[in-house]
Amino acid sequence: MTLRRHIADSRGFTLTEVTVVIVLAGVVTLGLVAFYLNSQAMWMDASTQALAQRDATSILEEMRQRGHQAASAVWDAPNHKVTFYDNSLQELDSFFWDQAGDSLVHHGGPSDPLGRAIAPTVVEQFEVSVDPTYGSVSVDTLKVRSTSGVRVTMSTTIGLFNR
Repeated sequence: MTLRRHIADSRGFTLTEVTVVIVLAGVVTLGLVAFYLNSQAMWMDASTQALAQRDATSILEEMRQRGHQAASAVWDAPNHKVTFYDNSLQELDSFFWDQAGDSLVHHGGPSDPLGRAIAPTVVEQFEVSVDPTYGSVSVDTLKVRSTSGVRVTMSTTIGLFNR
């Protein structure tokens, strides 16, 4: 009977053993949660940057499509506005940055001078230059800011094909 009592007394865990296991499980859980939250934050930053890049590309692509149909262009620097014209100097389209208003790049033609915003991403800088010798419009700087604050800068040159 003594052997049975000794075996019965040795079953189970001590309070120290249980405490050590709980502390180790807590440390591992905290590490996993920190890793998950960090990866989520990185994913959100990358996602908002990709959206800003997509919107900047949309602006430049819209300008490219309209510019290829034009014969000439004029850049109005104080108003941050580029206007495309056909061979008879009729306005085809214009693109302008509403710096004082919604900070978006708008697109409008002669029938819609107020235009519509091309993309919902905030634009911080929009600078264009026109080279009439080569028939090109250069978007020197298009700087957009994502919702997380990441800045994306793009530039391009557009050929005016109807010269």
